[in-house]
Amino acid sequence: MEVLDTAALLSWPVQMLINGLCATSQLSEVERLSPARHLLVEVQGPSFVDPTPSAIEMAIEASQETGDFAGLSKVDLDVLALALSTGHPLVTDDYRMQNVCESMNHPWRGVIQSGVKEVRTHALVCTACGASFSQGELCPDCGSLLKLKRKKSN
Repeated sequence: MEVLDTAALLSWPVQMLINGLCATSQLSEVERLSPARHLLVEVQGPSFVDPTPSAIEMAIEASQETGDFAGLSKVDLDVLALALSTGHPLVTDDYRMQNVCESMNHPWRGVIQSGVKEVRTHALVCTACGASFSQGELCPDCGSLLKLKRKKSN
């Protein structure tokens, strides 16, 4: 069994989805992107479950450590939480989710693309004063916008 990201739900043949595991929140995302595909996936697709609050917290903490948290949606965090809590490989083309999995030595593979080659860490950096933060949209120091930037490797 594998945890499938929404990209797999939208692009794979239905027979490849049957043994997959997905977050319930992905159903609304699929419906928004492809109403016809939503009906097919809901009836003949993978199992849908909700991640536990502790699993979501684990996904949040792991994504904050790499600096990817700011770029992940609630649905992304649900999918990541399912993968991390079940131990099942994550199937995704989302770089941020791949990066978090790689940083935790959690198995993953791409849906269509090959994926990340190395773990990268990111930070939200103020566009005016240059201060770094793990979350937010505005700098708490000066009020300017925060922009996600890759941290330099040592």
